[in-house]
Amino acid sequence: MVSCSLKIDSGRTDSFIGTDYSTMVYGVKPFEGNFIAIIGLHAIEDHIGAPIELYTGHFEELCRVLKEYGYETITFMDLLKYVDFGKALPEKPVMITSDDGFQDVYTNGFPVLKRYGYKMTVFLVTGAIGETEASRKTNAYFNKRTNVIRPILIWPEIEEMHEYGCEFLSHTVNHVRLGLVSDGEFLYELKKSKEDIESHLGSEVLFFAWPYDNNSPSKWHLIPEAGYRGAVRYGTGIEDMRTINLYDIDRVEFNSYIPPAQYVGYLNLDRSIKIEFRIDNEYKSGKYVKEAGEEFMLEYLINNTNDNAVKISSLELELPENIELIEVDSGGYINQYPGINSNIYMWVSDSYTIAGNGRINLILKLKGKAPGESIIKFRTTYKGYYINCDGVKVEIKSKV
Repeated sequence: MVSCSLKIDSGRTDSFIGTDYSTMVYGVKPFEGNFIAIIGLHAIEDHIGAPIELYTGHFEELCRVLKEYGYETITFMDLLKYVDFGKALPEKPVMITSDDGFQDVYTNGFPVLKRYGYKMTVFLVTGAIGETEASRKTNAYFNKRTNVIRPILIWPEIEEMHEYGCEFLSHTVNHVRLGLVSDGEFLYELKKSKEDIESHLGSEVLFFAWPYDNNSPSKWHLIPEAGYRGAVRYGTGIEDMRTINLYDIDRVEFNSYIPPAQYVGYLNLDRSIKIEFRIDNEYKSGKYVKEAGEEFMLEYLINNTNDNAVKISSLELELPENIELIEVDSGGYINQYPGINSNIYMWVSDSYTIAGNGRINLILKLKGKAPGESIIKFRTTYKGYYINCDGVKVEIKSKV
């Protein structure tokens, strides 16, 4: 056996050449960020019947935007290998998921995925999956109150998508609220759905999505017993890989309420502008604890990773009811007091310029008014879309 090595720069192609073979190698940058957007869909329809569904044209636009910004789709098995073994992910990973197993994922979504070279993860309600067209069920199987009836996938369609590279995981057998059922029913729903998928596809099923986002930490100890490594939420935001909890994986709610023009900002796809924060000169991914009546400093740092200078047109701060703005520190780049519209503090200007690879800051003096846990929200406008900062979690405690 002969060993050899090849060093290659990102974005370039080179090859191993032997006497009777040639292997082309393309260099890619590994993932070195903190955040992965896991996009949570349901049905994909030409004519939607409920806002939770997504127009086929909007799904096409989503894939187009992801491709334009250089994102590549990964699966939960890819994510697990990264967490367990440090296996490399693409520089810009993203995950497209859909709950329940609607047939339109195959008829409308699958052709779009193939055009863009993307794959997706579908969480199946396995009790609703038929073997043939004659046994095809509808979403009324698990949602008897719906007035929007949609057909559900059958196994031949699932097998075709799986062979292409799409991933199929569990959403239970009967779409039950796992946080409310007995331990025995919890184990049945997950073990049986896992068995259903694995017996048809031959691929290990290690993740499930909580139906109705009915996540319950009291059930977490049963997850390994059911044969799973992780569980996925819905509508909880973009996953921070620095603090990922495999039993409580964050996922972004995605539906027709979101205009396509906001996809870039909503999913935080443009990472050239990055917003950081710190309270009293300290950053933490968990929550900050302050006393009622205590003043504290919150600083936002808006970083430009481009080589050239850029302009941002506005900044918006949303404070919870139990925290008030005392003053804007004059030592920050932005030092004027904001306007207020619908309880949102707004700084608007055409002169907010960030030098290439530079940063600007905004320093705020705040005060806790009343006990309670809350989140401070902040965003800026760049190229016509919003870039959101991670929410700042603050608990105000009663004064001792």
